Amino acid sequence: MSLRRQLVTLSLRRMDIDRWAVVYLLASAFYTVLGPGVVPDPWSFVAVHAVAALAVWFVPPLLRGSRWFLARLAGDIYLPLLFPLFYAELEYLGLIFFAFESSIDPALISLEQWIFGFQPSLEWSRVWPWPWFHELMEFAYFSYYFLALAFLVLVFRARGVPPPARLDAVRDFVRDLSVTMLVCYTFYTILPAWGPKYFRAGYVTVDGWVFTAIMRHLHENGALLGAAFPSSHVAGSLIPWWHTWKWFPRHRWWMTTLYVLLCMSTVYNRYHYVVDVLAGLLLGVIVLKFGAALGDKARDAMERGQLRDRLARARRLVKRTPRS
Repeated sequence: MSLRRQLVTLSLRRMDIDRWAVVYLLASAFYTVLGPGVVPDPWSFVAVHAVAALAVWFVPPLLRGSRWFLARLAGDIYLPLLFPLFYAELEYLGLIFFAFESSIDPALISLEQWIFGFQPSLEWSRVWPWPWFHELMEFAYFSYYFLALAFLVLVFRARGVPPPARLDAVRDFVRDLSVTMLVCYTFYTILPAWGPKYFRAGYVTVDGWVFTAIMRHLHENGALLGAAFPSSHVAGSLIPWWHTWKWFPRHRWWMTTLYVLLCMSTVYNRYHYVVDVLAGLLLGVIVLKFGAALGDKARDAMERGQLRDRLARARRLVKRTPRS
């Protein structure tokens, strides 16, 4: 196959999530030009992002054409696997447009005071200082880290869903989750907010047990300031909740219960303001509303190609079958 034909084939397999990832990588690399003193080694930062963008442009489309299922799957789900790296970069990107002391928290606090007349993220844990409830809330907040995986497990264990439909479900899910998280990371770069735990209040002064200790350890060693508005926990978890609701009615009850508790936990544990939660819900709804409507030319082309392959195999089988 000629190089030109190979490039055309790759372009037909290049999905919108690849383009969004490249745009995000190049844009976040450009931010360092606006704040060259923020990143310790800005040129290395730019170079790494450029190489990553080049890899995203070519490698996932290549994997989608593989004969091996796991390779094709990796080409479809690779972007969420990069989210921890994107999150870690916010340590620097969140200081490009705002100084460390100049977050938008005062504006969010004033908005909450105007809406409620008090600060729900501060008052709730004071009114309900129950260790068992605190532990439940920390568990619900921790569930964010496995809800996406839970949906994928449901997809591939589903007996009533044919293989092509399973791949469709995974691609829809990855598309919506990817858009949601990339928008969140962009907000955290341009409009950083610390959240009540770090900006004003400190940790919730309520005892707990296992998950309380786990989340305290995670936030003492891995949390970043400036990643509060909108709540990625709320927006990101809305995506597996909705896709589970759509595809697996029998599992709606526990996914819905977890999601409601998770939204509550963001405020009770002082990780987020209520307006962060509302903004996360709004973002998730917008993505789910318009994500499917936009479509994806590469995905449609691949599905048409797969249909043509199946028809061709069926014709060959018919020709080989002896007539009685």
